[in-house]
Amino acid sequence: MHRLLPLALLIGIVLAGCAAPGEPKLSIESPTWERQYDDSTSFFIGIHAVDENIVWAAGSAGRVVRSIDGGASWKTMFVPGADSVQFRDVHAFGPDVAFTLSIGNGTDSRIYKTVDGGDNWALSFQNEDDNAFFDCFSFWDEERGFAFSDSYEGEFTLIQTSDGGTSWSRIDPAIVPDARDGEGAFAASGTCVMTKPGGLGWFATGASAQDTRVIRTTDYGRSWAEAITPIASKTGAEGISTLTVFDEYNLAVLGGDYTQRDSIFNNVAVSSDGGNSWELAGRAPIGGAVYGSSAVPNTPTKTIVGVAPTGNAYSTDGGQTWSRISDDNFWTVSFVHPDAGWAAGPGGVSRLINHRNDQ
Repeated sequence: MHRLLPLALLIGIVLAGCAAPGEPKLSIESPTWERQYDDSTSFFIGIHAVDENIVWAAGSAGRVVRSIDGGASWKTMFVPGADSVQFRDVHAFGPDVAFTLSIGNGTDSRIYKTVDGGDNWALSFQNEDDNAFFDCFSFWDEERGFAFSDSYEGEFTLIQTSDGGTSWSRIDPAIVPDARDGEGAFAASGTCVMTKPGGLGWFATGASAQDTRVIRTTDYGRSWAEAITPIASKTGAEGISTLTVFDEYNLAVLGGDYTQRDSIFNNVAVSSDGGNSWELAGRAPIGGAVYGSSAVPNTPTKTIVGVAPTGNAYSTDGGQTWSRISDDNFWTVSFVHPDAGWAAGPGGVSRLINHRNDQ
């Protein structure tokens, strides 16, 4: 969304996943962050951990980085022709195949794809609608995914692919709930859109000075339904920033007002029926707005980590109570395991380190 576009302004959970048979589930304990990719010129806003070894991050000036060894080493890439845009989302399927999405009005909203680990990139989609501003995307599999744009004249623009990004088409706005004036998403972390296997998909909104909503599909985008959440949206700077899916039933949304950095809001709401209804949970101890969040698979309870420029925190009870981790400035976060989670923002990428009593 344009409200988060200027870089000067920028700077100023899956239910606990099933472990393999016999593999114990672990908790987050006494966590700290360890910087793994360190470059003061970088600014990362989208991240995707594929497994315990493979993680991709994307951000400003067309920069994308990838690690295939758990963050011990990194490959830095600059997507040709994308030096003037900001990547705000990345979705990968392994060490070779990945998509990244840039934001902006008109042709600045683009999707690029690589199939060779970032050695080469192809333009998968370029927006030609001056009124569209794409924020986030997500994929069900390597062939099927959808992307979300802020609304214009009462309609959301959703596009979908069913051929791995070779082509994209607009989802008929007649089957999507009408948008409120100014309603859109915050392109703060690449987590305003989420998908789960079986055709489940969600996008979360704000900035309408009305209700915030989660709009969901259960059939790969062939139909959509809306639900109002208790996260406030009194101004264009307030609403839901990030959506986390624990499983097909349990979800959380987090947000706030990104201009009020010294204030902590009712910034977490949860659903236990797939996003059909929502209720407030505990306040995450993060000022302003929570920008990004991730469920933490392979834990004994519903565990979530939330991040923002004003700090970061975690919950082990589905968002009801929270513990502060650090004051580090992160915008985006992704976990595949309690010992395999990364957060990124200005200056680089960090990995969460647990300090357990038995270590």
